[in-house]
Amino acid sequence: MQDEFVMSYCNACLGSTDPDYQTYNFAVSGVLLALVGLVGLVGNVLVVRVYLSRSQRIHSTPIYLAALATSDFFLILTAMFLFVLEAWRHHNYPFLAWLYTTGAPFIFPLAAVFQTSSVYLCVAAAVDCFITVVLPTSVRQLYCTPRRAKITVIWIMNFCVFYNIPHAFEIEKVPCIGDNGLSSQICPTDIRKDPIYYTIYYTYMYTTFLAVGPLILLILLNICVVYTVVTRKEDNGEESDTVSLILVVFFFIFCNFTALLVNFLELIFMYQVGQLGDILVYLVDLSNLLIVINATANFFCYFLFGVSFRRTLIAILRRPKVKNTEIIWENGATKMTDPHTLSTFL
Repeated sequence: MQDEFVMSYCNACLGSTDPDYQTYNFAVSGVLLALVGLVGLVGNVLVVRVYLSRSQRIHSTPIYLAALATSDFFLILTAMFLFVLEAWRHHNYPFLAWLYTTGAPFIFPLAAVFQTSSVYLCVAAAVDCFITVVLPTSVRQLYCTPRRAKITVIWIMNFCVFYNIPHAFEIEKVPCIGDNGLSSQICPTDIRKDPIYYTIYYTYMYTTFLAVGPLILLILLNICVVYTVVTRKEDNGEESDTVSLILVVFFFIFCNFTALLVNFLELIFMYQVGQLGDILVYLVDLSNLLIVINATANFFCYFLFGVSFRRTLIAILRRPKVKNTEIIWENGATKMTDPHTLSTFL
Protein backbone atom coordinates (compact mmCIF):
# COMPACT_ATOMS: atom_id res chain seq x y z
CA MET A 1 0.00 0.00 0.00
CA GLN A 2 2.70 2.47 0.91
CA ASP A 3 4.58 2.04 -2.37
CA GLU A 4 1.72 3.79 -4.11
CA PHE A 5 2.36 6.98 -2.14
CA VAL A 6 6.15 6.95 -1.71
CA MET A 7 6.74 9.55 -4.43
CA SER A 8 3.43 11.41 -4.00
CA TYR A 9 3.29 15.02 -2.92
CA CYS A 10 2.09 15.66 0.63
CA ASN A 11 -1.22 17.12 -0.55
CA ALA A 12 -2.18 13.99 -2.50
CA CYS A 13 -4.67 12.82 0.15
CA LEU A 14 -6.18 16.20 1.01
CA GLY A 15 -9.87 16.73 0.35
CA SER A 16 -9.11 19.97 -1.47
CA THR A 17 -6.04 22.10 -2.19
CA ASP A 18 -8.05 25.18 -3.12
CA PRO A 19 -6.59 28.25 -1.30
CA ASP A 20 -10.07 29.53 -0.38
CA TYR A 21 -10.92 26.20 1.20
CA GLN A 22 -7.62 26.11 3.08
CA THR A 23 -8.48 29.51 4.58
CA TYR A 24 -11.97 28.31 5.47
CA ASN A 25 -10.59 25.08 6.96
CA PHE A 26 -8.11 26.98 9.11
CA ALA A 27 -10.81 29.37 10.38
CA VAL A 28 -13.43 26.70 11.09
CA SER A 29 -11.35 23.67 12.14
CA GLY A 30 -8.14 25.36 13.26
CA VAL A 31 -9.54 28.28 15.26
CA LEU A 32 -13.29 28.09 15.89
CA LEU A 33 -13.40 24.37 16.63
CA ALA A 34 -10.42 24.76 18.97
CA LEU A 35 -12.08 27.57 20.95
CA VAL A 36 -15.41 25.75 21.20
CA GLY A 37 -13.59 22.57 22.15
CA LEU A 38 -11.73 24.22 25.03
CA VAL A 39 -15.02 25.48 26.45
CA GLY A 40 -16.51 22.02 25.99
CA LEU A 41 -13.69 20.30 27.85
CA VAL A 42 -14.23 22.50 30.91
CA GLY A 43 -18.02 22.22 30.69
CA ASN A 44 -18.03 18.44 30.51
CA VAL A 45 -15.68 18.17 33.49
CA LEU A 46 -18.20 20.23 35.48
CA VAL A 47 -21.09 18.06 34.24
CA VAL A 48 -19.31 14.89 35.40
CA ARG A 49 -18.51 16.50 38.73
CA VAL A 50 -22.14 17.48 39.30
CA TYR A 51 -23.81 14.27 38.17
CA LEU A 52 -21.44 12.05 40.14
CA SER A 53 -22.00 14.04 43.33
CA ARG A 54 -23.77 12.34 46.25
CA SER A 55 -27.09 14.08 45.73
CA GLN A 56 -27.24 13.18 42.01
CA ARG A 57 -25.76 9.72 41.56
CA ILE A 58 -28.52 8.08 43.58
CA HIS A 59 -30.70 8.38 40.45
CA SER A 60 -30.31 6.67 37.08
CA THR A 61 -30.49 9.68 34.76
CA PRO A 62 -27.42 11.43 36.23
CA ILE A 63 -25.43 8.22 35.67
CA TYR A 64 -26.25 8.33 31.96
CA LEU A 65 -25.58 12.06 31.72
CA ALA A 66 -22.23 11.74 33.53
CA ALA A 67 -21.26 8.94 31.13
CA LEU A 68 -22.41 11.07 28.19
CA ALA A 69 -20.32 14.01 29.41
CA THR A 70 -17.29 11.74 29.79
CA SER A 71 -17.78 10.46 26.26
CA ASP A 72 -18.23 14.02 24.97
CA PHE A 73 -15.04 15.10 26.76
CA PHE A 74 -12.96 12.51 24.92
CA LEU A 75 -14.89 13.11 21.70
CA ILE A 76 -13.87 16.78 21.83
CA LEU A 77 -10.30 15.87 22.78
CA THR A 78 -9.88 13.47 19.86
CA ALA A 79 -11.67 15.84 17.45
CA MET A 80 -9.29 18.64 18.43
CA PHE A 81 -6.33 16.36 17.75
CA LEU A 82 -7.62 15.25 14.36
CA PHE A 83 -9.08 18.49 13.03
CA VAL A 84 -7.23 21.30 14.79
CA LEU A 85 -3.79 19.77 14.27
CA GLU A 86 -4.71 18.85 10.71
CA ALA A 87 -5.61 22.46 9.97
CA TRP A 88 -2.52 23.95 11.63
CA ARG A 89 0.02 21.50 10.20
CA HIS A 90 -0.32 23.03 6.73
CA HIS A 91 1.03 26.38 7.95
CA ASN A 92 4.70 25.56 8.47
CA TYR A 93 4.51 23.86 11.87
CA PRO A 94 6.72 20.76 11.43
CA PHE A 95 6.20 19.49 14.97
CA LEU A 96 2.40 19.66 14.66
CA ALA A 97 2.64 17.90 11.30
CA TRP A 98 4.76 15.14 12.82
CA LEU A 99 2.42 14.85 15.83
CA TYR A 100 -0.64 14.60 13.61
CA THR A 101 0.73 12.04 11.16
CA THR A 102 2.15 9.93 14.00
CA GLY A 103 -0.94 9.96 16.19
CA ALA A 104 -3.83 10.06 13.71
CA PRO A 105 -3.86 6.29 12.94
CA PHE A 106 -4.36 5.65 16.68
CA ILE A 107 -6.60 8.60 17.55
CA PHE A 108 -8.98 8.13 14.62
CA PRO A 109 -10.50 4.82 15.84
CA LEU A 110 -10.73 6.24 19.38
CA ALA A 111 -12.63 9.25 18.04
CA ALA A 112 -15.02 6.87 16.28
CA VAL A 113 -15.57 4.96 19.54
CA PHE A 114 -16.46 8.12 21.47
CA GLN A 115 -18.67 9.45 18.69
CA THR A 116 -20.60 6.18 18.74
CA SER A 117 -20.80 6.10 22.53
CA SER A 118 -22.07 9.69 22.62
CA VAL A 119 -24.89 8.66 20.27
CA TYR A 120 -25.94 5.63 22.29
CA LEU A 121 -25.50 7.23 25.70
CA CYS A 122 -27.77 10.02 24.53
CA VAL A 123 -30.28 7.38 23.41
CA ALA A 124 -29.96 5.63 26.79
CA ALA A 125 -30.59 8.89 28.63
CA ALA A 126 -33.61 9.58 26.41
CA VAL A 127 -35.02 6.08 27.07
CA ASP A 128 -34.48 6.57 30.80
CA CYS A 129 -36.27 9.93 30.62
CA PHE A 130 -39.12 8.34 28.65
CA ILE A 131 -39.58 5.60 31.26
CA THR A 132 -39.41 8.11 34.11
CA VAL A 133 -41.83 10.63 32.64
CA VAL A 134 -44.25 8.61 30.52
CA LEU A 135 -44.51 5.09 31.94
CA PRO A 136 -46.04 4.06 35.29
CA THR A 137 -44.10 4.41 38.52
CA SER A 138 -43.78 0.64 38.91
CA VAL A 139 -41.86 0.43 35.62
CA ARG A 140 -39.63 3.33 36.62
CA GLN A 141 -38.78 1.73 39.96
CA LEU A 142 -37.88 -1.51 38.20
CA TYR A 143 -35.71 -0.18 35.36
CA CYS A 144 -34.55 3.31 36.31
CA THR A 145 -32.03 2.42 39.00
CA PRO A 146 -28.38 3.47 39.33
CA ARG A 147 -27.24 -0.16 39.17
CA ARG A 148 -29.07 -0.81 35.89
CA ALA A 149 -27.74 2.47 34.52
CA LYS A 150 -24.13 1.50 35.27
CA ILE A 151 -24.59 -1.93 33.68
CA THR A 152 -26.14 -0.33 30.59
CA VAL A 153 -23.25 2.11 30.26
CA ILE A 154 -20.74 -0.75 30.41
CA TRP A 155 -22.59 -2.70 27.72
CA ILE A 156 -22.82 0.39 25.51
CA MET A 157 -19.08 1.03 25.75
CA ASN A 158 -18.30 -2.61 24.93
CA PHE A 159 -20.53 -2.44 21.87
CA CYS A 160 -18.96 0.85 20.73
CA VAL A 161 -15.43 -0.54 20.95
CA PHE A 162 -16.39 -3.70 19.06
CA TYR A 163 -18.35 -1.83 16.38
CA ASN A 164 -15.49 0.55 15.61
CA ILE A 165 -12.66 -2.00 15.33
CA PRO A 166 -12.65 -1.67 11.50
CA HIS A 167 -11.73 2.02 11.83
CA ALA A 168 -8.32 0.95 13.14
CA PHE A 169 -7.48 -0.31 9.64
CA GLU A 170 -8.80 2.60 7.57
CA ILE A 171 -5.97 5.15 7.58
CA GLU A 172 -2.19 4.94 7.65
CA LYS A 173 0.92 7.08 7.69
CA VAL A 174 2.74 7.07 4.35
CA PRO A 175 5.87 8.88 3.09
CA CYS A 176 5.49 11.81 0.71
CA ILE A 177 7.44 14.65 -0.87
CA GLY A 178 6.94 18.01 0.84
CA ASP A 179 8.36 21.49 0.34
CA ASN A 180 11.30 20.63 2.57
CA GLY A 181 11.99 17.17 1.20
CA LEU A 182 10.74 13.79 2.38
CA SER A 183 7.83 13.96 4.83
CA SER A 184 4.69 12.01 5.78
CA GLN A 185 0.96 12.23 5.26
CA ILE A 186 -2.20 10.40 6.31
CA CYS A 187 -3.98 8.49 3.55
CA PRO A 188 -6.82 5.97 3.38
CA THR A 189 -5.89 2.32 3.19
CA ASP A 190 -7.05 -0.13 0.54
CA ILE A 191 -9.68 -1.35 2.99
CA ARG A 192 -11.16 2.14 3.38
CA LYS A 193 -11.30 2.61 -0.41
CA ASP A 194 -12.81 -0.80 -1.11
CA PRO A 195 -16.30 -0.23 -2.60
CA ILE A 196 -17.84 -3.30 -0.95
CA TYR A 197 -16.49 -2.37 2.48
CA TYR A 198 -17.59 1.24 2.09
CA THR A 199 -21.07 0.23 0.95
CA ILE A 200 -21.64 -2.24 3.79
CA TYR A 201 -19.92 -0.46 6.69
CA TYR A 202 -20.63 3.17 5.84
CA THR A 203 -23.76 3.11 3.71
CA TYR A 204 -25.86 0.46 5.43
CA MET A 205 -24.38 -0.05 8.90
CA TYR A 206 -23.66 3.64 9.57
CA THR A 207 -27.10 4.64 8.38
CA THR A 208 -28.81 1.99 10.50
CA PHE A 209 -26.81 2.08 13.73
CA LEU A 210 -25.45 5.64 13.91
CA ALA A 211 -27.69 7.87 11.84
CA VAL A 212 -31.27 7.16 10.86
CA GLY A 213 -31.97 4.51 13.50
CA PRO A 214 -30.92 6.49 16.61
CA LEU A 215 -32.34 9.76 15.27
CA ILE A 216 -35.77 8.28 14.57
CA LEU A 217 -35.82 6.65 18.00
CA LEU A 218 -34.80 9.92 19.69
CA ILE A 219 -37.45 11.89 17.80
CA LEU A 220 -40.21 9.46 18.81
CA LEU A 221 -39.09 9.36 22.45
CA ASN A 222 -38.85 13.13 22.62
CA ILE A 223 -42.32 13.59 21.14
CA CYS A 224 -43.78 11.34 23.82
CA VAL A 225 -41.86 13.06 26.62
CA VAL A 226 -42.72 16.57 25.42
CA TYR A 227 -46.40 15.69 25.09
CA THR A 228 -46.47 14.25 28.61
CA VAL A 229 -44.65 17.24 30.11
CA VAL A 230 -46.93 19.75 28.36
CA THR A 231 -50.17 17.98 29.31
CA ARG A 232 -49.07 17.36 32.90
CA LYS A 233 -48.37 21.06 33.44
CA GLU A 234 -46.23 20.67 36.53
CA ASP A 235 -43.66 23.22 37.56
CA ASN A 236 -40.93 22.00 39.84
CA GLY A 237 -37.24 21.24 39.88
CA GLU A 238 -37.66 17.74 38.50
CA GLU A 239 -39.75 19.04 35.63
CA SER A 240 -37.10 21.63 34.73
CA ASP A 241 -34.44 18.91 34.66
CA THR A 242 -36.63 16.96 32.25
CA VAL A 243 -36.93 20.05 30.06
CA SER A 244 -33.13 20.43 30.02
CA LEU A 245 -32.75 16.82 28.88
CA ILE A 246 -35.39 17.36 26.19
CA LEU A 247 -33.38 20.31 24.88
CA VAL A 248 -30.19 18.24 24.94
CA VAL A 249 -31.86 15.58 22.79
CA PHE A 250 -33.31 18.17 20.40
CA PHE A 251 -29.91 19.79 20.00
CA PHE A 252 -28.35 16.38 19.44
CA ILE A 253 -30.90 15.62 16.71
CA PHE A 254 -30.20 18.93 14.95
CA CYS A 255 -26.41 18.64 14.99
CA ASN A 256 -26.31 14.98 14.01
CA PHE A 257 -28.91 15.42 11.29
CA THR A 258 -26.46 17.78 9.59
CA ALA A 259 -23.76 15.11 9.87
CA LEU A 260 -26.19 12.58 8.39
CA LEU A 261 -26.94 14.93 5.50
CA VAL A 262 -23.23 15.35 4.80
CA ASN A 263 -22.79 11.59 4.87
CA PHE A 264 -25.53 11.08 2.29
CA LEU A 265 -24.10 13.82 0.08
CA GLU A 266 -20.70 12.17 0.31
CA LEU A 267 -22.20 8.87 -0.78
CA ILE A 268 -23.92 10.52 -3.74
CA PHE A 269 -21.09 12.75 -4.93
CA MET A 270 -17.97 10.98 -3.68
CA TYR A 271 -16.93 9.99 -7.20
CA GLN A 272 -17.82 13.31 -8.78
CA VAL A 273 -15.45 16.20 -9.27
CA GLY A 274 -16.21 19.83 -9.84
CA GLN A 275 -18.40 22.24 -7.93
CA LEU A 276 -20.37 19.64 -5.93
CA GLY A 277 -17.19 17.91 -4.79
CA ASP A 278 -15.68 21.26 -3.79
CA ILE A 279 -18.74 22.22 -1.75
CA LEU A 280 -18.74 18.88 0.06
CA VAL A 281 -15.43 19.54 1.83
CA TYR A 282 -16.90 22.75 3.26
CA LEU A 283 -19.90 20.82 4.58
CA VAL A 284 -17.66 18.16 6.14
CA ASP A 285 -15.79 20.81 8.15
CA LEU A 286 -19.10 22.36 9.21
CA SER A 287 -20.39 18.95 10.26
CA ASN A 288 -17.29 18.32 12.39
CA LEU A 289 -17.74 21.71 14.05
CA LEU A 290 -21.41 20.99 14.80
CA ILE A 291 -20.50 17.69 16.47
CA VAL A 292 -18.10 19.54 18.78
CA ILE A 293 -20.66 22.30 19.40
CA ASN A 294 -23.19 19.65 20.38
CA ALA A 295 -20.75 18.04 22.81
CA THR A 296 -20.08 21.50 24.27
CA ALA A 297 -23.62 22.86 24.48
CA ASN A 298 -25.00 20.21 26.85
CA PHE A 299 -23.46 21.98 29.85
CA PHE A 300 -25.31 25.18 29.02
CA CYS A 301 -28.61 23.31 28.59
CA TYR A 302 -28.20 21.74 32.02
CA PHE A 303 -27.11 24.98 33.65
CA LEU A 304 -29.75 27.27 32.12
CA PHE A 305 -32.75 24.94 32.36
CA GLY A 306 -31.92 22.34 35.02
CA VAL A 307 -32.72 23.56 38.53
CA SER A 308 -31.12 20.67 40.43
CA PHE A 309 -28.02 20.73 38.19
CA ARG A 310 -27.56 24.46 38.72
CA ARG A 311 -28.16 24.17 42.45
CA THR A 312 -25.65 21.31 42.79
CA LEU A 313 -23.02 23.06 40.66
CA ILE A 314 -23.28 26.27 42.66
CA ALA A 315 -22.99 24.29 45.91
CA ILE A 316 -19.86 22.53 44.59
CA LEU A 317 -18.24 25.77 43.44
CA ARG A 318 -19.03 27.49 46.72
CA ARG A 319 -17.87 24.59 48.85
CA PRO A 320 -14.98 25.77 51.02
CA LYS A 321 -11.61 24.13 50.80
CA VAL A 322 -10.52 21.67 53.46
CA LYS A 323 -9.88 23.74 56.55
CA ASN A 324 -6.74 23.67 58.61
CA THR A 325 -7.68 21.57 61.61
CA GLU A 326 -6.26 22.32 64.99
CA ILE A 327 -5.26 19.13 66.81
CA ILE A 328 -5.49 19.24 70.59
CA TRP A 329 -4.59 16.61 73.11
CA GLU A 330 -7.16 15.54 75.58
CA ASN A 331 -6.67 12.65 77.99
CA GLY A 332 -3.91 11.19 75.82
CA ALA A 333 -6.07 11.13 72.66
CA THR A 334 -6.26 13.40 69.66
CA LYS A 335 -9.33 15.47 69.04
CA MET A 336 -10.24 17.58 65.98
CA THR A 337 -11.71 21.01 66.64
CA ASP A 338 -13.47 21.08 63.23
CA PRO A 339 -16.04 18.26 63.05
CA HIS A 340 -16.81 18.95 59.37
CA THR A 341 -13.30 18.55 58.00
CA LEU A 342 -13.70 14.88 57.11
CA SER A 343 -17.10 15.30 55.46
CA THR A 344 -15.44 15.91 52.10
CA PHE A 345 -13.91 12.45 52.15
CA LEU A 346 -16.89 10.43 53.39
